[in-house]
Amino acid sequence: MKLYPFQIRQGLDPAHLQLAAQLYFDAFRRQVSPILGFNGQAVAFIRQSINPQHALTAILDGKLAGFVGLQYGGQNFLQLRLSQFTQYFGWLPGRIYFRQATLFEQPLLDGDLRIESIAVDPAMRGQGVGTWLLNAVTDFAGKQGFRAIHIDIPDTAPELFQTCRRVGFNYVSTQSWKFLRPFSITNFVTLTKTV
Repeated sequence: MKLYPFQIRQGLDPAHLQLAAQLYFDAFRRQVSPILGFNGQAVAFIRQSINPQHALTAILDGKLAGFVGLQYGGQNFLQLRLSQFTQYFGWLPGRIYFRQATLFEQPLLDGDLRIESIAVDPAMRGQGVGTWLLNAVTDFAGKQGFRAIHIDIPDTAPELFQTCRRVGFNYVSTQSWKFLRPFSITNFVTLTKTV
């Protein structure tokens, strides 16, 4: 594995928002497409929902190589708003899609941090970007005084599960929900790392 001189930054540069939205869509296509549709519309919707302050980014030569979206302090990386759903889809469908989207949200205890999403540029996969980002989350959590980091991984992402285990996350539980079936997901595995 080649080691690249990544810079890890807190926050998402406005110039990288469009690419971040596309990377998010690509990484979570199974969960996003049944609700938001395909590519163009979904990416535009995601771009408007991103909370740039709740991201850590890996930058290589000024370009976004990947990011991790974080949930803490009562805010998410993707800030889903009912008004945005009704504007895009209409009053009734917007309410239905909003409800479906919020089913993926998980409560979080004060003092804990959740990795809400992680996405890497396809050209940079297998180069250690995900590992760098996960280690950066641990550093960030320690400096901010968080007690624990949580991540919920769908069974469709075994590589992410292995990477998280390799950097010190421990298995907590497996959750199976009927609402996941339309998203081609059987269950989510919850992992936690004590800071």
